[in-house]
Amino acid sequence: MDESPLVLPPSEKRDRDLNFANFDSFTRKQSRQSPHPCTSDPMNVRERVLRGYKMIIKQGTKRMTLLRFLLSKMLYGEEGISIEEYLCIFHLYYDLVEITESHFVEKNSSNLDKVGILLSKLSDNRIFPLNLNEMSRIQMETLLERFLPTRREFYGLVGQREIGKSFKLILNDTLVPRKLPPKAYIGVGYKDKGTRRDVSVNGCQGWQEIGSHLANREREAEELDSSTFISQKD
Repeated sequence: MDESPLVLPPSEKRDRDLNFANFDSFTRKQSRQSPHPCTSDPMNVRERVLRGYKMIIKQGTKRMTLLRFLLSKMLYGEEGISIEEYLCIFHLYYDLVEITESHFVEKNSSNLDKVGILLSKLSDNRIFPLNLNEMSRIQMETLLERFLPTRREFYGLVGQREIGKSFKLILNDTLVPRKLPPKAYIGVGYKDKGTRRDVSVNGCQGWQEIGSHLANREREAEELDSSTFISQKD
């Protein structure tokens, strides 16, 4: 599996600027391969996402905690992040930057700006699972060192089952159109908007079914009478 290089702005410190100067010249041999490479996409999710999707985040989920967890998974996780986690990161970021509460903005605006820089470099990625090479991890840790959880905190979050089940990707081509429920009441006049109960809605048989049943009973009775008359004549 090819790893996705991450090119970030140089660090403020001069010594790290020198270390990152030749980052673009890194080759695939210098990239750390995933221990569990996966190049197949049996569900064809990558193409189906382009047709539209919906990201559902469970109510009550702390979005900032989830964002920090998914970002740290790129840094500490051995298998990288899936396309579902990748898209969730973008949704969380855009949701959080829309918050205008003064205390939240004062506390998190700087970190969210740095996350925005990171995501701008990841927006063209087409390889999943997304697994950064070693130099990209160093740059990411430098950029977000005060925002991301530590390695110990990350593995503590991994042990929380709820955080992995707090979001879900639903593809549009899997959605079944919902039909409007039938009206329980029907009108009997021009101005009547519905005061007469529709008996076919509450489990009773419709008039078509009753009419068909009665017609069959009448036909069977006629056939029985005719057969009885013929037998008596004989």
